[in-house]
Amino acid sequence: MFGRRSWSGELRLALRTTLAGLITFGLGLGLGLPQAYWAVLTSVIVVQASVATSLKAGADRMLGTVAGAVWGVIVTLTIPHHGPLTLGVALAVALAPLALMAALRPTYRVAPITAVIVLLSTTGVQLGPVHYALDRVLEIAVGCLVGLAVSILVVPERAQARLADAAADAILALRSLADLLLAELTRSPDAVALSATHSRLNQALSRVEGLVDEVKRERAHRLSDTPDVEPFARTLRRLRHDITAVDRTLTEPLPPLTLPHLADAGGELRRALADYLAAAAAAVRERRPPPVLDAVEAALRAFRDSMDRLRQSGTLRQLTIDDLERVLGLAFALQQLAPHLTDLAERIAEHATSAGQASHAERGRTS
Repeated sequence: MFGRRSWSGELRLALRTTLAGLITFGLGLGLGLPQAYWAVLTSVIVVQASVATSLKAGADRMLGTVAGAVWGVIVTLTIPHHGPLTLGVALAVALAPLALMAALRPTYRVAPITAVIVLLSTTGVQLGPVHYALDRVLEIAVGCLVGLAVSILVVPERAQARLADAAADAILALRSLADLLLAELTRSPDAVALSATHSRLNQALSRVEGLVDEVKRERAHRLSDTPDVEPFARTLRRLRHDITAVDRTLTEPLPPLTLPHLADAGGELRRALADYLAAAAAAVRERRPPPVLDAVEAALRAFRDSMDRLRQSGTLRQLTIDDLERVLGLAFALQQLAPHLTDLAERIAEHATSAGQASHAERGRTS
């Protein structure tokens, strides 16, 4: 159900982080790295919740370290800094351009730190800036390589799996909203419950949006078989817009004169939507084919037919302008819902197909 909590992802991340730190520590001792703790820290930093974020963390760490080390060596060798004043000048020259670079390109956010370490470290004074900088780059490189290897090989967690969970949570939040809004057309929905459900939906959609770039990164590195996920995120946004439009029309109960025509149809639509969206969320999470839309389509047709009968009855002429706008707005919002539910089914089918193909290929490789 929506909001369920599983600790499997957190436990896998803890396992990967621990292994990466231990492996890097052993490797650092074996290679005789002078300050192996830099390698260990880097491997722990690089291991992230998904392979895609680990790739980005590793690339950012390595690029920032190289840039900072190179600039730190240049400043150390070209600007004398034997006294506090000259050391302050050298520090300003080392920091200013790298700080600006980090502000413009977050990829280089560790560059200023590395430059400061090269410039101010007492060990760097003893070994010389070039030797010291090469040691730091080597240690960071070892940490990055171990962190990436562990992220990819040890119980890896793909961004596409996390995206599926986030999308399923968003669909279940949409289900809760529709259920609250259509539960009883004779009175206003629970404002507190609506607000909480909107918040849950926004959080789930924010997770989806954030994971889209991660999945794209995995696809670019051929670590994911999933199709383009942007259409999936776009469909979820459109469904949120549809449900929000329904929400605006049902902030107050529907006019009593319309209820004999719309109450039963609204109740049937509520049940059909709840069943379909619950099944759709399960299909997304498990990458199965989508459930059939027949019941929802039939309920939407029944609601449209009820609206037609309401128009033909002449009842709409007895409504105030505000009530008329709300009733017609509800009909329009539900009409927009139909093609977007069809889009959702198509997106679920695409991802289920790619999962089936990947499973078949894996069986072929192991047979």
